[in-house]
Amino acid sequence: MRGHFGATAKRMTVRSKQPWYWQWFVALLLILFGYLVGYWQFTGGDYIGLIQSVNSLLRDNQQLEARTVYRERQLQVERAAQQSLADELAALQDENMELKSEVAFYRGILNENSATGELKLHSFKINKGKLPDQYEYHVLLIQSGRHERAVQGDLKFGLAALQNGEEVSLPLMDGIVAIEPVKVNFKYYQRIDGSFVLPPGISKPSVTLALTEKGQKEPKIRQKLDLPK
Repeated sequence: MRGHFGATAKRMTVRSKQPWYWQWFVALLLILFGYLVGYWQFTGGDYIGLIQSVNSLLRDNQQLEARTVYRERQLQVERAAQQSLADELAALQDENMELKSEVAFYRGILNENSATGELKLHSFKINKGKLPDQYEYHVLLIQSGRHERAVQGDLKFGLAALQNGEEVSLPLMDGIVAIEPVKVNFKYYQRIDGSFVLPPGISKPSVTLALTEKGQKEPKIRQKLDLPK
């Protein structure tokens, strides 16, 4: 056979033939690339939405915290106002009680229904002192009715308690010596104030008070008062 060469000869094209698996590989890469692009677009949108949701929740939380702080401050102010009102009310009630006591005190003095003066123990109080086992006593004596004569006499204090399981009567001590009887001399009223200290080794103490008028043997007034705890 002769080969034909020259102008009249047919042209031939030489192509390299790729293996079939390369075509599948390229197709797989294209599919994977498309999947990744779609996944990124999908997840990227969700991520942005989540970020926006989180930011919105954070803003809501900050607003809620601000409202909570404001409400707490309002509540504190209201509680302080309520406590202030309660304190004022208690002070007014105490003042009212004091005024009532003073009114009763002066009414007792100015009562002239009796033909003669009448000696009365208006009040007897014991309060805790500033030192350990120290107490303060406050006595108010009045004469109601007519005040033509002065009340005179001796006011004596004592201490009743249990010592070693037995009842005992002891003098009231100021911490060093026994308290002497107080001289009483008044027409309208007289206040007696003082302090005492409890001796050691006693229990269930109470203070006794006895007022004996001048020229009399028996006390006109007796009173016994337990100590405050």
